[in-house]
Amino acid sequence: LLTLSGHTSNVNACAFSPDGTRVVTASFDETARVWNAENGTLFLVLEGHTSPVNGCAFSPDGKRIVTAGGDRKARVFSAETGECLLIIEGEHTDELT
Repeated sequence: LLTLSGHTSNVNACAFSPDGTRVVTASFDETARVWNAENGTLFLVLEGHTSPVNGCAFSPDGKRIVTAGGDRKARVFSAETGECLLIIEGEHTDELT
């Protein structure tokens, strides 16, 4: 059993990578974090949302992570570097989950 410590507020969602080696967590602290699923080491902090991150998922190939925020934006990040590759905005009238 692992405890993944690092968020500064509640965790809203989590998901395993397709290969099971990483976990992504989404939090009210406006970040998502990527962890090593074997030992709990923090791998990446995904930043950019301006309100709670309500959802997160890996792409089927494990190369990207999508986050959904209360700021009505979805962000796509590189799962290796944490770089934001795409921001999807403007179509939603309420927060994303």
